[in-house]
Amino acid sequence: MTPVPDDARDRIRQILLEDWDPSNAARFEHSRGEYDGYIEPLWRLVRAGATEEAIVEFLHERERESMCFPGLDARRLRPVARKLLALHRSS
Repeated sequence: MTPVPDDARDRIRQILLEDWDPSNAARFEHSRGEYDGYIEPLWRLVRAGATEEAIVEFLHERERESMCFPGLDARRLRPVARKLLALHRSS
């Protein structure tokens, strides 16, 4: 498997911190790497041509299972998914 290019890794991290960030990690310098474990799976989804719905489901699942935020509305994840999917078009 091809590793995530550094520029894509940085951009995904930025999108997660600026546009998603359910646990407010961007506020704390020591927490900025909190979502790094999601970068590679998201990059694989993007590169595989995943749908917007698949990206939304991935993020929503992380919120429900990993972060214990089961009640957050998934509709707010659509703009985040669109930004992530745009990475494939720009790479």
